[in-house]
Amino acid sequence: MKSALERARARWERDATRGVPAWLRAKKAVEYAAALARAPLALRAVDELGEGVRTIGWPRIDNQGFMQIGSHTILRSVLVPVELATGRGARLEIGEGVSINYGASVGCLGHIVIGDRCRIGPYVMIVDSDFHDLYERTRTPPPRPVVLEADVWIGAKACVLPGVTIGRGSVVATGAVVTSDVAPFCVVAGVPARLQKALDPSRFIATSTHIEVRP
Repeated sequence: MKSALERARARWERDATRGVPAWLRAKKAVEYAAALARAPLALRAVDELGEGVRTIGWPRIDNQGFMQIGSHTILRSVLVPVELATGRGARLEIGEGVSINYGASVGCLGHIVIGDRCRIGPYVMIVDSDFHDLYERTRTPPPRPVVLEADVWIGAKACVLPGVTIGRGSVVATGAVVTSDVAPFCVVAGVPARLQKALDPSRFIATSTHIEVRP
């Protein structure tokens, strides 16, 4: 994967070929540098932080377990904070090149994995626990692992509930509630989420790293 400097240079050259004015390219470069510089402070509670992680704004981090964020991931807290939380003994693993948008909330009491190049839209909720028993509301039921495989795209205001695995390259539509496993390379929507269409894996390209991905 490219270094942060290589990625910044590539962005500059890409914008130049698109005719973006020099002053706007310079503004974007300053914002990019600021997001890089902010991350180590904003994410100081994270146990393992990869190279080139960026934070726009200030996320809310509550880490009582183990938290890992892979290289070149970005947390966009532009309107409201991104929230990442782990309970005691829990493990949250976020891969490389992930994008998490404002208002997204990840609550982990057991184990949550967000794979490489996943895109998490605004106000998405991902949890591995119901947090309260149906009958004994002061008791927390056992968590059930959640896995988002590589290149998953979660639309705005969608919810991913405990025990769910979402297969590689799949898309969860805006506002969907995912209560059961999703196969790779398909689109789901609705409450609860249901299959809408299958995607062609041979056409898929992981554009965030400019590397073609085949199943």
